[in-house]
Amino acid sequence: MDEQKCDYDRTEYNYLSCTYDPADNKMRLYSSCKLDDALYKRVKAAGFHWAPKQEFFVAPMWTPFREDLLLELCGEIGDEDTSLVARAEDRADRFNDYSDKRGREAEQAHDHVSSIANGIPLGQPILVGHHSEKRARKDAERIHNGMRKAISLWETSKYWTDRAASAIQHARYKELPGVRARRIKTIEADKRKQERAQEKAQKHFEMWTKPGLTLEEALYFCGQTDAGWLTLPRKEGDKEDWHQSPHAHDALTNSYPSLYAPRSLEEIVEVARLGYPKTIAWCQRWIDHFNNRLLYEKAMLEEQGASKLLDKKPRPAQLPICNYRQESFQLENRYHPGEFETLQQIDLTAAAYKKIYEDHRGTRRVENSHRIRICLDPTGPGSYLHRSWVAVFITDSKTHEKPAAIELSYPKISRPVFESNYKEPERTKFDDLKDTMKAGITVVASNQLFATPSELACAICKAADIEPGHAVLEPSAGTGSLLKALPTVRPKGWVTAIEITQGLIANLQPWADEIICADFLECTGLGPFDRIVMNPPFERGADIKHIRHALAFLKPGGRLVSLCANGPRQQEAFKEYDYEALPAGSFSSQGTEINVAMVIIDQAEEEPQPEPQPEVIEELQVPALDAEAITVHDAKAAETVIYFLDDGVVPAGTSIQGNKTMARQTRSVTVYFQNEKERQQISKAALDAGLSESNYFRQLAGLPILKHGGARVHAKKEA
Repeated sequence: MDEQKCDYDRTEYNYLSCTYDPADNKMRLYSSCKLDDALYKRVKAAGFHWAPKQEFFVAPMWTPFREDLLLELCGEIGDEDTSLVARAEDRADRFNDYSDKRGREAEQAHDHVSSIANGIPLGQPILVGHHSEKRARKDAERIHNGMRKAISLWETSKYWTDRAASAIQHARYKELPGVRARRIKTIEADKRKQERAQEKAQKHFEMWTKPGLTLEEALYFCGQTDAGWLTLPRKEGDKEDWHQSPHAHDALTNSYPSLYAPRSLEEIVEVARLGYPKTIAWCQRWIDHFNNRLLYEKAMLEEQGASKLLDKKPRPAQLPICNYRQESFQLENRYHPGEFETLQQIDLTAAAYKKIYEDHRGTRRVENSHRIRICLDPTGPGSYLHRSWVAVFITDSKTHEKPAAIELSYPKISRPVFESNYKEPERTKFDDLKDTMKAGITVVASNQLFATPSELACAICKAADIEPGHAVLEPSAGTGSLLKALPTVRPKGWVTAIEITQGLIANLQPWADEIICADFLECTGLGPFDRIVMNPPFERGADIKHIRHALAFLKPGGRLVSLCANGPRQQEAFKEYDYEALPAGSFSSQGTEINVAMVIIDQAEEEPQPEPQPEVIEELQVPALDAEAITVHDAKAAETVIYFLDDGVVPAGTSIQGNKTMARQTRSVTVYFQNEKERQQISKAALDAGLSESNYFRQLAGLPILKHGGARVHAKKEA
């Protein structure tokens, strides 16, 4: 490669110095002041990059071109004073500084977001049509931008923290004996590659500079080797808009006359005579560099006492190859364990076997004691790809005795159980912020929604006197202000929330055990509940309807605490209960100056009523009963008529009870028996009389016989 000539006197740049460290194979250029534009472009074109915190230029690896540039600028290349681990520790300190700075900025951004979000809690939707919609949309945009900035700064801080730990870990890893041994083997492989390139360049140089070289000889070794790929410089006559250069083989054969001007053999030889020595010298510089690195790495490995890692591993012992006659061999398939294939044996001479292509012959293990020769059948039809494998007996080689089979027993190896040391990182407030940001801002249409202020919500829950184990209902949950203020009622208690707006349901899930999306005024069959707290809609007296409807779900002895508008209708509707007008402006934070009041309603306890005991008459003749005798006119109690028969068919204590509903329509009666046996006796008597049980008793009671309906008969257990 042509060296670039320096246009500057080196003494003018005596403030430049450079170093090389074989530990990381990097070159560093130090400058006491800023480089001028021309020199900076040369340094950057050579692959050097400016490290602002360390204040030097660094190249990722050594190359001859970079070495020439540093020698040209500095005169000599010194050794790096600091070790790899020391530089890694300095690097980790810089990374920690970056992390601390970004962490502080992330905290500031988070605090800014929290200050904005006091008006709109994180995750609360924008309520379309609500008085707060305009402000909420503006604040939501500011919250979103602030969250994105805080999360970005937090992730950057975490990135630099991980980089700091990785820098030291990587430096220590590179100094491990095993890693150093593998690095030595890699350097040796690169050295062999350069030696092969140098050897090939030397061979091609000798070909092109051979005395008396003819065109036919040149074409021959251009076709047989890659010497024909020698690149020739462009010359006058080449196509101007074609920027590629011809190769030696193209010039000798004049393959592209429209692109390149003709070249003579002498011109090609002259290019080879000047170019190959430079390539040979270039490869030698790489070889010398690799030799220096190997000396350093091997010395360090020997100092660590691990030179044995470079010893060549012994090749695994192979079974002996035996030559004996056998008609066929039954061998296990190498690709499908458990399957066997049969190989027929053929006779070949040693010379004939050697002529077979290497990929078409080999050996196979037999009975774990020896190997035999195999090949693709040379006498088979078609190409080798369609022939089968056969065993080979070498006729002109020594014949062996077949070794005895060997049974292999493999020891049972217990593999250690892998246990991961990975631990889930603890969640931070920035993780919660990221989850909130993923959820995004929800837009929900609302109608007459005024969230309960937090202070007022706490006052309502305190007035409700909620205790653990209570069943609590919030029939107009909204954004969940009252639910968040509730004390703990679990595990024996539960919280039920009702909300008509579907878009608000998701925000209520953390606070309620059961959520019902419905219009509360249409809900039935709920409860009963020990406590009900609510902030119903106020429009057109809806609060009165909601409170009265909620009383149907309150347990006896339960308490309902609700807000309502402080108007004449509300004062008249709840004058019998504990009614407290709240201070003016209680809802000013929600954008309304409506006057409100708090209503506390305690449900009365139920008084237990004793069960009516039927009067039992021991001996009584069957009276003549008419239809009106068993008609029930009292809505609260039923008349009971008790009688018995002299002949014992109906035992003492059997009663005929008029039903208050059915008696007016069908004049039906209900008959109770002491047990099923007595009922069967009556059923038999009714059957003998040709009547149903219903009409049989109606006849006994002096009532008219009906075609449909009648008595309801039940067996009653004895007391």
